[in-house]
Amino acid sequence: MGDTSFSLAYKTETIIPVNICMPTLCTRKIDQSQNTIQLCFAQDQLGERRQQAQIRITAYQQEIKVAHHKKVKPHEFRVGDLILKRVIQSTKEKKTGKLRPNWEDPYFVVAKGGKIRTP
Repeated sequence: MGDTSFSLAYKTETIIPVNICMPTLCTRKIDQSQNTIQLCFAQDQLGERRQQAQIRITAYQQEIKVAHHKKVKPHEFRVGDLILKRVIQSTKEKKTGKLRPNWEDPYFVVAKGGKIRTP
């Protein structure tokens, strides 16, 4: 909403070196007393701007969570079901290459365990 991460962290907007070296309206007509007042005002508003940014981040994360849960299909395994176990990078055997199957042997479900987390 117009705030950069730099402005939220350092309490001021950035001025690139080209703008400092070239005389522009922004750099030529600076009144130090007004500049100090404006910086104090911006510093006072910083907490509110950070709070608004946090609210937007939280709202975005909730939207992502809802979108993710729409795609997830919950599945409950029963005793006797035949399942495959996915091979993840950390459990993959060394020197197997990229053509190794992504799934390990079929397994039978023999007992129902603890509580299943649902989204």
